[in-house]
Amino acid sequence: MSGHGPRPGSLEISSSLADNAVRVSLQGELDLASARQMEEHFASIDEQAPSRVVIDLGGLAFIDSSGLRVLLLADARARERGYELVLLPGQEPVQRVFEMTGALDILRFEL
Repeated sequence: MSGHGPRPGSLEISSSLADNAVRVSLQGELDLASARQMEEHFASIDEQAPSRVVIDLGGLAFIDSSGLRVLLLADARARERGYELVLLPGQEPVQRVFEMTGALDILRFEL
């Protein structure tokens, strides 16, 4: 392997804080195997008390219902705690999951 990108079936999460906004970039697969990792990451974001969280889905190759659930719960948590959560669209197969499930009506996407 060349060491570029996550290994198949895994998820890499990177985040940065600037101007009280957290930007989270996802690479790989957000599925049952990585959902817990993502939940833990959101818990650590809450500790930073941001005013805004931006999740970049551009590096996701795959998302399943477990991954979708994590994002929906993160959105609900953001509303409860009073910060804004927005998503940057992923590749077409990833976006199709949001379209097919009706999650586009719940989650906020920005271009």
